[in-house]
Amino acid sequence: MVLLIDLYLGPQFGLFELQEQRMLPFNPAQHPLFGHPMARGMVLPEFRGTLAVAEELDCARFHPRFVSEEFDEEPTCWVGDILLFLRDGHGPYIVDQDIKDTSSSFELPTIGVTLRTDLSRLMTKERARHKVQEVLYRDVGIPTRRIAGDEVNPILIGNLYQLHAWSRRKASLNASQQEHLLDSLREGMDKGASAWEVLKLLELSHGYPTYHSKIVMYQAIWIQRLRLELLSARLWIDEPMVPEVRRVVDEYGHWFSRGEK
Repeated sequence: MVLLIDLYLGPQFGLFELQEQRMLPFNPAQHPLFGHPMARGMVLPEFRGTLAVAEELDCARFHPRFVSEEFDEEPTCWVGDILLFLRDGHGPYIVDQDIKDTSSSFELPTIGVTLRTDLSRLMTKERARHKVQEVLYRDVGIPTRRIAGDEVNPILIGNLYQLHAWSRRKASLNASQQEHLLDSLREGMDKGASAWEVLKLLELSHGYPTYHSKIVMYQAIWIQRLRLELLSARLWIDEPMVPEVRRVVDEYGHWFSRGEK
């Protein structure tokens, strides 16, 4: 669900790359922008590595390690969730997103917990893991956003799922027909009509196939050329269209900012 908001709002913040499940380096390593053409000429700090950060925070005992019969104990990597590569007037920058299903999961994970689990130790370990990640990225100028799925607007997510499902389809309408369609939808919205009423009328009067009109409509909402309310009203095609009241970027734009929230 977080990824849907990233894809929906990201273009407003110059999103040019998105990486999932990136390993956090345990040894010194280059900045994620190192070698990227957009970062040419930039002086980029290097990672210290999670081992050094964990040692500094007095939680090295919780650092993941690989153990086998053939090899000595070796450190291995924690894995992050999402890295956003963004760009503004000052150049490229990165935001780290640390994501859990619920806000309480940042303190106590639900996976792998049994009646025999030492909850106190597990909570200390989980807090250490998130703190190491935050400090590791902060050292190289990358802010970490902690995002809990249970704090995300469910109506918005339902709407974005619907919109994204149409985002890659191809419509047969030409550019002039698409503009006429969108103008008709805006006029219909002002009059309290449903999208279905507008699309069927255009099919009868101009021969626009309803399926292809739906593609144009949903894609226009996705790229924010047709501004409907997404945070408090579901996109039911046979219900009156609701003009945008609250902007999604006002609610979630802080996920993409350079500095602290």
